[in-house]
Amino acid sequence: MDKYIYFATEMPGLKWGSEQLLSEEDFLEEAGKWMTPADYASLSETLANRYEAQNMSGMYNDFLLFENEVRSELAKYRRAAKEGYEFKFLHLPPQLIKDGNPLEIELKLMKYRWDWLEEREFGHYSDLDFFVLYYLKLQLLQRVATFKRELGEEAFEKLIKQNIENKDEASS
Repeated sequence: MDKYIYFATEMPGLKWGSEQLLSEEDFLEEAGKWMTPADYASLSETLANRYEAQNMSGMYNDFLLFENEVRSELAKYRRAAKEGYEFKFLHLPPQLIKDGNPLEIELKLMKYRWDWLEEREFGHYSDLDFFVLYYLKLQLLQRVATFKRELGEEAFEKLIKQNIENKDEASS
């Protein structure tokens, strides 16, 4: 465990909105040097975009359960909005998804996840859960970094072009 303390102190701090990040690959490479094979295997399976909590343990399981609650509530809210009835939020603050454009809403939801992870850091300074929380936060920051307006517009235009081409081919 002494190696874990050293590894934890050597990791750069993560701050919401930061764009200068350690890559996920570099983080996992460094983790492989310091962690036991079993802990490294658990850490490398930690994915922020996974939604099922089967056979996971510790903080990652808690995160997956939280993520499932968030997604379930979002789905219920969207269904209610589509079908025209009022929805009462149980877990999510309503202002997260009622105000703003889709990008702003997604960023607020990402920050909500970030805050949830930060609240769980207390007491975890160099154990496996510390590294799981760190890796999840790193993945969130990496995802936010991809939300560049120019890249989004470019991807949108590409999708539109593909749909038009596919429609033209289908009608031919």
